[in-house]
Amino acid sequence: MGLSQGRKIALKVVRRVRDRQSYAAETMQSVLQQVGAKMKVSPRDKAFATRLSFGTIATRGTLDELVAAELSRPESTPDEVKDALAIAAYELFFEGTEPYVVVDQGVEMVRFATQSKTYNGLANAVLRRLSQRATDIFPGGNPLTDVVAQARLYGHPVWMAELLRSEYGVQTAGDIMAVNNEPAPLYVAHLPFLQSEKQSLAILDAAGISWEDAGLAGAVLIHDRSAFWALPADQRKSFTAMDLAAQQVVALCQARPDQSILEVGSGRGTKSLALAAAARKLGGPARITGVDLHDFKTKLAQRTADEYGVREVRYITADVTKHSAAGIMERQNVHPSFDTVLVDAPCSGLGTLRRASDKRWKLKSADIPQLARLSLQMLSWSAQLVADDGTLLFATCTINREENSEVIAAFLKTPTGQGFQVEPVQKS
Repeated sequence: MGLSQGRKIALKVVRRVRDRQSYAAETMQSVLQQVGAKMKVSPRDKAFATRLSFGTIATRGTLDELVAAELSRPESTPDEVKDALAIAAYELFFEGTEPYVVVDQGVEMVRFATQSKTYNGLANAVLRRLSQRATDIFPGGNPLTDVVAQARLYGHPVWMAELLRSEYGVQTAGDIMAVNNEPAPLYVAHLPFLQSEKQSLAILDAAGISWEDAGLAGAVLIHDRSAFWALPADQRKSFTAMDLAAQQVVALCQARPDQSILEVGSGRGTKSLALAAAARKLGGPARITGVDLHDFKTKLAQRTADEYGVREVRYITADVTKHSAAGIMERQNVHPSFDTVLVDAPCSGLGTLRRASDKRWKLKSADIPQLARLSLQMLSWSAQLVADDGTLLFATCTINREENSEVIAAFLKTPTGQGFQVEPVQKS
């Protein structure tokens, strides 16, 4: 049989992510648009391609280890062959696809990837050996007692499995890693700058897109992500993709009209816009400033705010870990006192691996203490800009103590931090 459409798409995505170091989700959207412009792609093929590509990218380190063990010269095997073999191995070990299908379609993928039959024999031999030895080599031990086996079972780096086990215990670590391998839900936040929430939701209804209220003001869970992204850009412009946890951070800021709010580490400005929306919903604009290290991000964020006609938000490029930051803000006529300061700290992102399928193999264990130190610097600098009786919020998208509670504890011991106290989050 020929190579299935879903596997062709998955192969394109996996190769492009490897070649360009691009984000998996954005790459998938781009590839689907290109393929869809030439031929009709069924919802079933889209779903299968998404599962295969995201799953392969997420577990790539484990897959490469398993495949390399069956190659006599892995260092000289072309990357495009490794891509195809990795997808086939993902199907075998993580999808439970029948071995005969894995071998047949794996060989077809290698031929499609190389546009030749040169490596057909190699692919056939490797995939047959993997199929025959599957129960012996995967996971290769008892996951409850062997951290290497548990890491392999869920397709995570060993150091990450060790960290999760030390923080949460063996069972919960396994649960976390299992969830990381599931598709991430698509949450969006409604921005009321162009049209009302009622009007925006009516567009989803008219397009037959299933959604539900996510329990926070303006937060919506989209059930059919492919159909949502297939909408013309102008029809979904009032929504911005934003994880529910990020929307909860915005809610904690309690933005109100006439407040001055600073977001440190504003990135592409999504939270700043959501803060502006929250204040407007209560009757009027707040004064919001976003600061980020990367000039391309602040320019993009400012352009987006301008397109929405949001004049109360502005962005500044500055490195807040350097003394020059204060001068830069002063020259921008930014008053160094804010009612609310949100530190959107750079972190390992261990809480976003379900969505960021390409992140787990890029991270290194040595990154975590460095990121924790950087977060402490940013938190200490930002605290100096909080007005009397103001609020300082520290937000990360990670789930380990070193980047969260330990940073806060270290901050509270500093001269600046001694003027603050931790307040419990009020659950509604």
